[in-house]
Amino acid sequence: MLVLFDPSMQMLAISEELSEKVFPKNVIEIGSFAVNDSVISGFIVVVALLIVALILRLTIIRKWKTTPTGGQMFLEWLVSFFDKSADEMTEEYSGLMGPYTLGAAAYICCGVLVELFGLRPAIADVCACVALAMCTFLFIHTLGFAKNKHRRLKHYLNPINIITDLAVPVSMTFRLFGSILSGMVIMDLIYIVVESIWYIGLPVVIPAILTPIFTLFHALIQSYVFASLTLTFVSEAIEPVPKKQKKKRKQKGASSAAEPSV
Repeated sequence: MLVLFDPSMQMLAISEELSEKVFPKNVIEIGSFAVNDSVISGFIVVVALLIVALILRLTIIRKWKTTPTGGQMFLEWLVSFFDKSADEMTEEYSGLMGPYTLGAAAYICCGVLVELFGLRPAIADVCACVALAMCTFLFIHTLGFAKNKHRRLKHYLNPINIITDLAVPVSMTFRLFGSILSGMVIMDLIYIVVESIWYIGLPVVIPAILTPIFTLFHALIQSYVFASLTLTFVSEAIEPVPKKQKKKRKQKGASSAAEPSV
């Protein structure tokens, strides 16, 4: 008997495709040293960002005008958005946190958008998400000690605070990794459904429309959320620790009520 449709074989094929999305492929292997495709995408993103920054420095920034052009207005809006957000939440540390959140958001955004060029997203590797989360974790505690100094140690007297702080990089890592990975899986499922449609042209038109929309949405949302969470955690860490008020000693010679004169 000829079987035209085997659900088990189709599910196996789908699981294999999804496993390829979850685990990146090793492109270079030298002994125990391996480089996967997400790492290569990450290097491409870094080089592209550096080239764009150099071009902006030599063109728009070098020829800064009183009457701004379209590119200058966009650059001013982008920088002022992150700078204002950092200034509102981290105050005197905005000069450090503004550039960091802008750089991290740019890397996440471009690291997701490279999927449009047929590359694996750089953020689809859990190691990249761990690196970003650990950078934020380092800023949280470094600025917390810089602001409150030894009073920051009171924060660790409560074991719950220690567990909460250790959970920050873990939660940020898996939130970012899970969001990017879920977007890739959703797009693959859309491709699988679209391929089963027999209408002429739809298998080509629908992915061409949905892919840029979903990818751009994921890139912008994840970069914004990561920057917002970073500023929120740093803002909580630099909050001044209340000092203990010293109890006033009672004066020995003072009398509680005036004695009547004889």
